[in-house]
Amino acid sequence: MMVLLLMGCARTRPETPTLTPVLTKPLTHTPSWTTYTLSWQVPLSAQDLTLTLQKVEDTRCPKDVLCIWAGMALAQVQLEDSTGTSVSQILYLGEMVKFSLGTKKYQLTLREITPYPRISDLNPAQKEVRVSLAVL
Repeated sequence: MMVLLLMGCARTRPETPTLTPVLTKPLTHTPSWTTYTLSWQVPLSAQDLTLTLQKVEDTRCPKDVLCIWAGMALAQVQLEDSTGTSVSQILYLGEMVKFSLGTKKYQLTLREITPYPRISDLNPAQKEVRVSLAVL
């Protein structure tokens, strides 16, 4: 019996096969995002475009209040290329939109609207928005 146990210990394990990754799809281009801060009606040049903040609506629940409804925030941004072609996009906070101007395609995301509402200052003098823009 001892001989059988020792023979069982001497047995080698079969080699584990090595897996080699195979690419079935070509690698796609990952867009490079750049973030910009926009002030109301102040044009900003970015990546061959001019961005202009046209409108901000911010009904989010103020920081110092307990609300039943969280509210929402949106911004309307006009984008114009060097040929004068323009498009106006309404962006909800955190939303990404794709659009084309001329032969180029872009992605735009509304990242933040500041200042965040407070009960002591529900209508601040000026809101700013942070947007991220990528050329596809």
